[in-house]
Amino acid sequence: MIKRISGNGGKSIWVSLLFFGVLSAACSSKEAPVGVLTPEQMIPIFLDVYLAEGKVNEMRVKRDSSLALFEVYEQYIFEKHNVADSTYRLSMSYYYDHPDQLEMIYETVLDSLNLLEKRLEEKEKEELKNGDGEDEEETKPKKVVDA
Repeated sequence: MIKRISGNGGKSIWVSLLFFGVLSAACSSKEAPVGVLTPEQMIPIFLDVYLAEGKVNEMRVKRDSSLALFEVYEQYIFEKHNVADSTYRLSMSYYYDHPDQLEMIYETVLDSLNLLEKRLEEKEKEELKNGDGEDEEETKPKKVVDA
């Protein structure tokens, strides 16, 4: 049997439910404020940032040097995507406050990274199968910034 809640306890529950309803509606809004990059704009930037972080980590340099190197990569990424660093930081702040949207962005970036890894593995297998690329890769100059 269901008991009826009476007195101030009943009001408290309804106020709480109303509050959480309004809060969840506000948090689920898909419209980002003006100046915030869309998820479609953020995904390739995140992908490049992740790849740049990986390249800097592979260099195995001291922390101060790696931070300086990453700043160079980061500026290149912003120029490549024609985005001001302030716009990127504003967008990051917005998406940190909207974790459901940030999670969707990260899932897409992860899928893209997995696809890139698979393509790279296939390319390496093909080169080994054909006997191509081993000596040729050693003589090619490496790109400094490829993020």
